[in-house]
Amino acid sequence: MVDHSDETEPVPVQVLRDAGVEFRLHEHPAARNADELHLTGLSLEYSAKTLAFLLPDDRVLLAAIPGAARLRYPLLARAVGIPRSALRPAPPERLSALGMTPGGVTIFTRDHHAVVAVHAGLLELPRIYCGSGWATLTVELSPDALRGAVADPVIADLCSPGLA
Repeated sequence: MVDHSDETEPVPVQVLRDAGVEFRLHEHPAARNADELHLTGLSLEYSAKTLAFLLPDDRVLLAAIPGAARLRYPLLARAVGIPRSALRPAPPERLSALGMTPGGVTIFTRDHHAVVAVHAGLLELPRIYCGSGWATLTVELSPDALRGAVADPVIADLCSPGLA
C-alpha cells in the first residue's frame, strides 16, 4: 500500500485544478485493475482505464479506453504513428515520476512531452470516471472537461470492434 499522508492530492488532480475544469472526486478502497473496479462503487459503463507505455523516443504514451474494453495495440500504434513493436509498458518509476501509482494511471499529466490518446467512444459518454493518480480516488468529469484538461489528445478508435 502506498502512503499518501504527506501529499494533499495527486498531481493529476492538481493538473485538473490548474486547467480550471469542473470535476468531482470519489474516494473508495484501492482498485488497481479491471477486476477491482467494482470496489469503487461507480458505474463500469462510464469508466475509463488508462494504460501507460514508453515510446522509443523515451516519451510516455497514456491511452484511455473504456473500462470494460480491450485495447487493440495495432490501432493505438497506428493512431500515434509508431510500429506496434515499439509499444512497451511504462515502468513503475516513470509512473511515479508523473505522480501516479498503479491503479491510478490517468491521462492528466504535467509532462508536456507525453502523448495522450483517447478512445473516441469515451467522448460520447455523458460523464467519465477515470484515474486520479491514486488507486483510492476516482475523477468524474464530462467529455468537455476532459478536452479542456488535455492539450491536443489523439482521438481515435483504440478498441476491438463492438466495444465502446
